[in-house]
Amino acid sequence: MIFNLRQANLQDLEALIQLRLELLRETGEIKGDSDTANLAEATRKYLGEKMPSGEFLAWVAEVDSQIVATSGLVFFQRPPYNGNLSGLEAYIMNVYTIPMWRGLGNCYSIVKGNYQLCESN
Repeated sequence: MIFNLRQANLQDLEALIQLRLELLRETGEIKGDSDTANLAEATRKYLGEKMPSGEFLAWVAEVDSQIVATSGLVFFQRPPYNGNLSGLEAYIMNVYTIPMWRGLGNCYSIVKGNYQLCESN
């Protein structure tokens, strides 16, 4: 299966929110038929602020223009140390693939792209 790997943008916002909610359901952070409207709105606000500023970056894998996998990267700064004098670090998160698309290497490719970005900074 051929998939397109690209950095997400604000046009992908609703798909990113839905994939995050699915991830949280699968990990048990969202129980049953919980109302997710407030969580979705808080996520929309967060991504709407952090993506344009570069504080949160996301990648997606698409098949036939449908996003089937995603991964996020959050930068943070801690006090410098010998191995990292800038203190800038990144946290890879929100790694999720729609169940029917698992096992095809989508997330591996996305996380590899995140890692390469971190190495270049």
